[in-house]
Amino acid sequence: MSETDTPAPGYDIPPELFSLTQVDDAGLLFISPVIHDWNIVSSSGIDTVIDLEGGLDVGVPTVPNQVLYIYFPILDEDLPDLEKLDALAGLGATLVGQGHHVLSHCGMGFNRSALVAGLILHKLGMPGPRVVERLRERRAGALFNERFAAWLESLG
Repeated sequence: MSETDTPAPGYDIPPELFSLTQVDDAGLLFISPVIHDWNIVSSSGIDTVIDLEGGLDVGVPTVPNQVLYIYFPILDEDLPDLEKLDALAGLGATLVGQGHHVLSHCGMGFNRSALVAGLILHKLGMPGPRVVERLRERRAGALFNERFAAWLESLG
């Protein structure tokens, strides 16, 4: 296993289970579990990564002006700071609106990544209840954290 294939500490997800799940209609917004292979990320055109898990990703590309890497570790329990979450989703929505490919990822790719991607979808015009429905359609098991799901649904 090369350095870029090493998962973040605390997550023992086999690399073959890593997948990008497209959650928008334009092919610009994705969610995923921990990144095992940056080649998959870059070959998918992703140029912005929102990392929500506890450890920094191994092998983050360091080539200037290649990848915007945003590290905002949050817990899969209560909602994070809503002002920061709103600002982060606003940036994500702006980038998607400009044609950038954005990946929101956490350890397993079900809750934290879906929370952020869901708020981005909402900022792009999708009603909260539809956001939750869409994420659950696209990624089986997404938003089993009912606090996250209920909050997104409340956005109307």
